[in-house]
Amino acid sequence: MTTDTKKRTTYKVPKFYLDGKDETKPKAIFLKYSFAPGKRISYFTGLRVEASLWHLEKQRVKTASNGSIETNDILDDLYAAAVKAVKDARLMKRMLTKEYLKSELDIANNKKIAKTGFFELYDSFVKTESKLKSWTKGTHTKLATIRTQLEEFELQQKKAKKSYKIDLNEINEDFFMELVNFWQIQYDLRNSTIQKNIHILRWFFNWCLKKELMPGSYKGVRVDLKKGKKKVIYLDLIELKRIYEAEIPPQKNYLDRTKDIFVFQCFTGLRYSDLKNLKTSAIKKDYFEVTTIKTGETATIELNDTTREILNKYTDYQAATGNALPVPCNQDYNKFLKPLAKLAGINEIITLVHFAGDNRIERTYEKWQLISSHTARRSFITNGLALGIGSEVIRSWTGHKSEESFKAYYEVVKERKQKDMNKFKF
Repeated sequence: MTTDTKKRTTYKVPKFYLDGKDETKPKAIFLKYSFAPGKRISYFTGLRVEASLWHLEKQRVKTASNGSIETNDILDDLYAAAVKAVKDARLMKRMLTKEYLKSELDIANNKKIAKTGFFELYDSFVKTESKLKSWTKGTHTKLATIRTQLEEFELQQKKAKKSYKIDLNEINEDFFMELVNFWQIQYDLRNSTIQKNIHILRWFFNWCLKKELMPGSYKGVRVDLKKGKKKVIYLDLIELKRIYEAEIPPQKNYLDRTKDIFVFQCFTGLRYSDLKNLKTSAIKKDYFEVTTIKTGETATIELNDTTREILNKYTDYQAATGNALPVPCNQDYNKFLKPLAKLAGINEIITLVHFAGDNRIERTYEKWQLISSHTARRSFITNGLALGIGSEVIRSWTGHKSEESFKAYYEVVKERKQKDMNKFKF
């Protein structure tokens, strides 16, 4: 035991170690160095990596993994900076403090990116975080869209302010207000969309702050835009039955597959990405297991008579492909759902309200026009709550982590109960 402890706490050269208790998340990479008798530094490099991608002996990221070259280059620079700081202190016969060594490591850690522009940093954020967090295609698309809009924002600002560039040191209230104004005028975005964009930008800024590339003053800026009450579009069990029993014209067989897939989704609560990825091998006698693409969490979802019946219709497809259901691409799936819902008579009149700036905008639709793949998940949650299934049980199926995320669904169920109570009359 004594020998092991000594190896862990006394280093003639810098060592890199992983640290982190949660085995399901990437671990932080630390530089640890006993640079003088009784003096030891533990320095967070700002980098994280999956434990399976870490080479324990070489103390570097395995070369076969994505982003390993960039990460290992930074680790090499930190190693060299630590060794040089100690060597210089010995040559100059001066005492090396932990604070000074940390400052030298900070310089080495940032020297490659300190001179990097806003968009290069943004790209670095996307590259590193997308690999660590396994982003979906949709998240990549959102980040790419925002980047394009920010480039246009910077170009527009240049016309008004000579040689303007987005500067991480000047992310203040004026920046946010000008950006909000740009999104409202240039892209006619809804307030709710702008709020989502700002949330994503803050995600990027937090990443920069952790790397000490910008001040944290942006955290004090609040952007509060008018928002309409979010309406949950869902189908109740009567409407779902109408869809499942809808007579499909022979020339539109693809709608027959669509209704099976949609009802299966409505009875399991799967996101589209997990539905598309569901393999036959994951399906057992009474349940199936899915590791969600969005969060990486594993859920066990029980089967019932309806979902079993649907799966049994596609045994030939399953044997040929290994996939549970013939799920089309998301764009086609959403396109097919609308005529299917229209055919089933899902035509309740619904008015939606949103804000663009201070303007309140109302738009009226027939319900079939609002049906999409995400309607299935909303229907699963709302119907589950209305049937009296405990929220903790529903969350075990859907992967929602908190009661707060169910707030909008509780409101819908409350309204529905009031309508049902009003049916008790003479």
